[in-house]
Amino acid sequence: MKTNNNFFLISGCIALILVCAVIVAGCTSSTTPAKSDSSAAPSTAIPVATVQAPVQTPAIIVATSTQVPTTTASLSNGVTITYPSDWEKKETSETSLRDYGRTTTNIANFFSPDITSERATSAYPNVDKSKYTSLSIDVDPNPVKDFENYFNQVTLALGTNYKHFDITKHNYQLSISKTDTLPGYKSYQMDFDTDNMRGTYIFTNVDGTIYIFAFKNPSPYSAEVHEIWDSIKILPNVVSTQKQR
Repeated sequence: MKTNNNFFLISGCIALILVCAVIVAGCTSSTTPAKSDSSAAPSTAIPVATVQAPVQTPAIIVATSTQVPTTTASLSNGVTITYPSDWEKKETSETSLRDYGRTTTNIANFFSPDITSERATSAYPNVDKSKYTSLSIDVDPNPVKDFENYFNQVTLALGTNYKHFDITKHNYQLSISKTDTLPGYKSYQMDFDTDNMRGTYIFTNVDGTIYIFAFKNPSPYSAEVHEIWDSIKILPNVVSTQKQR
């Protein structure tokens, strides 16, 4: 009789243990979905990134909304030019030998404001560390019949004058002094770097008289430089009158 009682007692204990094990197992498995909830969290962040992208648009508009007023100057030898009003202008009549190997008359020089750190950064890399951008306008007093040979000679002279002379761009299709009715005068543009100077030189043939527009350190004011040379006008009647004298 005691044996039967012990059997039932042992069986009851085993059953109780099994029930407790099932309960514990159920509690442990209930924590598993929390990982899937945390892994799903990044998917809710994707729309946030797409909403923020348009915020950059106003910054671009602000960066290009300001523009310096311009001034138009009528120079000797029939030259009219428009330049930013914060640039300095100096008119001269000095004749001397230039770095391109010709003795010419300098009629005017223009100087930009000091180059800011932002402009210097935008122009990087730039061998020229000058504090400003400049333009000199020269006129060759000697008539020229062969413009192509003239340009070849000034190119050779520049290469001889500077120990390091690297031509970075040629433009043989440039025209200066375009109007609605005239195609402009044939011009050759040459961009180059020396050891410590960057230049954009434009040689313009006005009926045998060569005009030289020499920009130095043009990169920090590249937009203004293009606008300046686009604005250049040379009046043929003034040139012809001066030739007759």
